[in-house]
Amino acid sequence: MGEAKTKKGGKKASTRDEVVLKLRSDPRTEKRFEPKSSPSAILSVLAFSVAAVLVGAGTYGQWLRDEALGPHKAAPWLIAAGAAVLIATALFGPRPALPIRVGDAGVGVEKGGNEIERIAWNVVRRIVLGERSLTVEGEGRSITISLAALPEAAGKVLREARERIPVVVEDLAPGALESRSEAGAETLPLEPAQVAGLKCKASGRLIAFERDARFCGRCGEVYHREAVPKRCETCDARLK
Repeated sequence: MGEAKTKKGGKKASTRDEVVLKLRSDPRTEKRFEPKSSPSAILSVLAFSVAAVLVGAGTYGQWLRDEALGPHKAAPWLIAAGAAVLIATALFGPRPALPIRVGDAGVGVEKGGNEIERIAWNVVRRIVLGERSLTVEGEGRSITISLAALPEAAGKVLREARERIPVVVEDLAPGALESRSEAGAETLPLEPAQVAGLKCKASGRLIAFERDARFCGRCGEVYHREAVPKRCETCDARLK
């Protein structure tokens, strides 16, 4: 395999086999990874539970006891202690990990309900691997994946990145994380990409009609059908 320069800082990326252009209607899928319960997350849940019990007991002792008995002397202290534990856990306790999606549409994190925040492969600018997390940085946004709660998702991101946008992970040596199995992840179909209003990467031409859009089969970069370059301007794949 030869090498060719990319536009990202003049770095070199591997030239691979030809990549077939995709249409908007071509099927796409992604993997959905559920977070594992870490010891710190369990302790955080227990702390919230203890705080709720303390506040509940204090509230009962202060305002809900029989009028003949009057407020309990310990009630204010129970409320204060419960509030302190609640505030400390909220400020300094670990945040619960959210489900992660990795596939043809890039990397996504479920924000609740039907909201999914995504970073497409063609806009990934950097991937940072730390001791506790993997961070995918895009244009004006980032997604952080906990290695303790979602090691399989992090491994999937690295494997996909080496295949789709190798230039952003060329400084990261392959490790055990990338050998993690994704067998437990759910495979989900993706809806067709939204292309109306996007601009061709090569020509800057506005894509007004969905039928005019063509996608790089590797990184998902979008081109107008009349301005497809010989090589993808984002991942350097040969396009046909």
